Amino acid sequence: MQRAQGPSGPSPKATGAGNTASEPERPGAKRQERGARVPAPRASAVAIVFVANGLGGPSFLARLPERQSALGLSDAALGLTLVGMAVGAMVASPVVGRLVSRVGSRRVVVVAAAGLGASLWTAGAAPNAPGLFAALAVVGATDAAMDISMNANGAAFEDHSGRSVMHGLHGAWSLGALAAGGIAAAGAATGVPLTVHLALAGGVIAGSVLLTRSALVSGDAVARVATGSDRAADGPAPPAADSGRRLVRPIVILAAATVGGAVIEGAPSDWSAIQMERLGVAAGVSALGYAGFMAGMVAGRFAGDRLTDRFGGAAVLRGGTSLVAMGLLVGIAVNHPAAFAVGLVLAGLGAAGFFPLAFSAAARTPGVSPGSGAATVSLAARLGFMLEPVLMGALADLVGLRWAFGLVAGVALLMAATAYRIIPAACRPVAVRLADVREP
Repeated sequence: MQRAQGPSGPSPKATGAGNTASEPERPGAKRQERGARVPAPRASAVAIVFVANGLGGPSFLARLPERQSALGLSDAALGLTLVGMAVGAMVASPVVGRLVSRVGSRRVVVVAAAGLGASLWTAGAAPNAPGLFAALAVVGATDAAMDISMNANGAAFEDHSGRSVMHGLHGAWSLGALAAGGIAAAGAATGVPLTVHLALAGGVIAGSVLLTRSALVSGDAVARVATGSDRAADGPAPPAADSGRRLVRPIVILAAATVGGAVIEGAPSDWSAIQMERLGVAAGVSALGYAGFMAGMVAGRFAGDRLTDRFGGAAVLRGGTSLVAMGLLVGIAVNHPAAFAVGLVLAGLGAAGFFPLAFSAAARTPGVSPGSGAATVSLAARLGFMLEPVLMGALADLVGLRWAFGLVAGVALLMAATAYRIIPAACRPVAVRLADVREP
């Protein structure tokens, strides 16, 4: 989009105040014309938002055995209760996608972080299963809103540089989740009440985003709709029907794969602490199973951008999902807490790449706005996160939790076989003018 001239006064070119040939226009130029100084977007600010979001759900999930025991829930009943988080997220996702497209991701990030921080403690205070379901629905809705908006903001920042940065941002999320797992283990070992623990975590989430909000990317509500708008006009347009199918097919394939990606990431997150406890470790140590999975994700995500730039997203996805299957099969074959922990680290390392690749590809799907693309991936992910606890809980009751992880390994192998359909080679970061990402 071209930047509109103000209602009065000479143009920058006429005054010499700006030379578009030598100095790129900044996103905050409109505000600066009115005398307000707007800081340039910073990668560190976007990364802090991802870290803050990583402190949310993992703070609760790492202490899930306490809630299961306190409420007297079977594995199947616990799985149904955990669906509350996915239900809330699925209801919120379509609305949030439209909000991001209309008002910009930065505003939605700030409101969502405040909501998540204010509601997180209720997951520890719920007195029964229906109450926990309702609390998790609210947490899931606010977490989804923050997830969609921060990924749209990250994709906008990625466009600034024209290179892959989404892995690093998701690595920042994994750092937050890893910290949440470690803090949860310490809290469980020392007897800190879960409600107090979650209230403190919520305060950190809301406070950190509020402090860094001015350095997030602003104005992405009016960014280019997708790479399809940048298509060169050097040939005739394809027939409408063919064009429609070609536009729809990639996002449908990506959404279907995202359901599988959610199962791969959700099962170790939801059930690793419970399985570790059943293998004979103490309550304070069982949370370290989740921490091991997150440690693998941190390592994989901070290496992911370099690997993606060198080998391409499809190759990274194929290798990663193969590693997930191998790690989980090791934990299944060797029924020992140490082997299971090692398998979780390998699974985390392999699972690290999917969501950064998926959100990055969704933001560049032709004919789909970045906000809508992020919402589509998030909605599909929430569907996967809703199905995963139900399937895992039912399988755990039928054949045992140890063997239920075989389902996850099978999903990972299927994704490895179809990696080049999930992440097309065309979905690469594309540089755009900074003037195209500005305040509406």
